[in-house]
Amino acid sequence: MDAVLADLPGYGYAAVSRSDKVRWQQVMVNYLVSRPGLTGIVLLCDPRLGLTELDEALLEVVRPRVEEGLKFLIVLTKADKLTRAEQAKVLSITRLHAGGGEVKMFSALKKQGVDEVAQLLWQWAHPVKPLAEEPPTADSVSPNQPSSTGESESN
Repeated sequence: MDAVLADLPGYGYAAVSRSDKVRWQQVMVNYLVSRPGLTGIVLLCDPRLGLTELDEALLEVVRPRVEEGLKFLIVLTKADKLTRAEQAKVLSITRLHAGGGEVKMFSALKKQGVDEVAQLLWQWAHPVKPLAEEPPTADSVSPNQPSSTGESESN
C-alpha cells in the first residue's frame, strides 16, 4: 500500500452538536499527536477566511511533531476567488503561522497548485532514502589511485 489519506471528521464544518464536535476534535488531536506511522498532515483552508481559532490550535498541537520531521502542508483552497495581490498577501501571512510547514495556493477550477500539491503528496508517500555510503575496501582502490599517504602506487 502506498499511502492512506484520512479525512478527520468534525474538524471543520459539521452539522452536529457542540459536544459531539468537541469529542471528535479530541479524538483527532490524540490521533495526530500519538500516531507513530503518521507521515504528514494536510490542512485545507479557505484563504478568504484565514486560519480559524481551531486551525491555530491545531498548529500548536502538531508543532512539536513538525519540528521532529512530521510533514505539514496548508492548502489554501479556492485561490481563484482572490486576486494575485490577495493571494500573495494571504500566502505570506499563512507562511508566518505555518510552524515550519509548507503552504500552497490551490484552485481546482483554474488547476492552480494541483500538480504541485500532487507531486508533494507523492514525495511524502514515496520518500527517497539516501544510499548508505560504504567505506572503501582494499579491493576498491585502483592501482593508479593515490594511496592514503598521497603517493601513487604502481605495480
